[in-house]
Amino acid sequence: MLKEFLKPYIPHPETWKETSIGHLCCFFDEEIPELSETDIAIIGINDGRKSVGNEGCKAAPDAIREEFYKLIKQNNKLRISDFGNIEVGDTFEDSISALSQVVDYLLRENITLIILGGSNELAYGQYKGYQKVCKNLEYVNIVPEFDLKNDNYLRSICTHKPNYLFNINVLGYQTYLVESDSIDVLQKLYFEANRLGSLKKEISDAEPMLRNADMVSLNINSIKQSDAPATSSGNPNGFTGEEICQLAWYAGLADKIKTFGIYELNPSYDVNSQTSKLIAQAIWYFIDGYYNRKNDNPIIHTEFLKYRCTLGDNQPEAIFYKSKLSDRWWMEIPYPDNYGEHSILVPCSYSDYITASKGEMPDRFWRGLQKINM
Repeated sequence: MLKEFLKPYIPHPETWKETSIGHLCCFFDEEIPELSETDIAIIGINDGRKSVGNEGCKAAPDAIREEFYKLIKQNNKLRISDFGNIEVGDTFEDSISALSQVVDYLLRENITLIILGGSNELAYGQYKGYQKVCKNLEYVNIVPEFDLKNDNYLRSICTHKPNYLFNINVLGYQTYLVESDSIDVLQKLYFEANRLGSLKKEISDAEPMLRNADMVSLNINSIKQSDAPATSSGNPNGFTGEEICQLAWYAGLADKIKTFGIYELNPSYDVNSQTSKLIAQAIWYFIDGYYNRKNDNPIIHTEFLKYRCTLGDNQPEAIFYKSKLSDRWWMEIPYPDNYGEHSILVPCSYSDYITASKGEMPDRFWRGLQKINM
């Protein structure tokens, strides 16, 4: 099935050191790499349509690969396969369909997928691939701006039928680029929008948001231009290279994340391949996080400390769990009394526990209550 959508990427091993990641990878040539021996698959899609003024992003997949496969492996047990590039369709909708089918197929094989775009609008194809395999999808969108009226991919995700979207978490938006109406709509749906300035104060606050995600998309425009010049937007503010690598590591560490899409890198604007090198390093960190996953969900394991906090009058008790393996935190969100289930567990931070210990309801706890009562 996969071969009908794909064409091989031709690697250049003459540029690699003996210890480079490229020497551990399997590449699609005449045959698809063995799925049973693959943990992480890399796939490109060379479609820059819908990227107005930045159509050159179609050349990003191979430019990123050129830098990624040169990087030094730190783990000889890596099981990474490069499945080449998805053939671009006659229309953009054809490309969306092909991407969604490839994502669906690999998700069913329990393979984690790194997608190299291409236009950010391809995130809709990434999302559609979950339609038959995920009932309550959580989506983290790392982007500097969003417009629910005019962003086709985001509007398509929110209005897709059947609806299997549980939460959208926008990371790093810049207020002066976003209309208040779009923020209001997200908040009314009890989705989350996190400002760039807030996350830059404490980048670790992003970890609980990524921990419960199923898919992540990263728009290169969310990185400041001085660190990532390969885009037509020229955004002077944004995440630094170090911060984007930290976010990628958190994403890799998250047990549920199965797809990580990277979009809008335009090699024609790059300087000495700086942006391609940065994204290659972010992928390196994602993979490092993946091979350090803890699988320490309180539902499965018992190695946890349990804390109870009393909130205000007529408010439910807040119960927190701290993992002895990773020091990460979760909190219980109680269902209404007429539901069959008692509660759901939501990743949170130590600061959420501190807030609750003072008798105050954490914002994350309140949003969870609203969502399960919708």
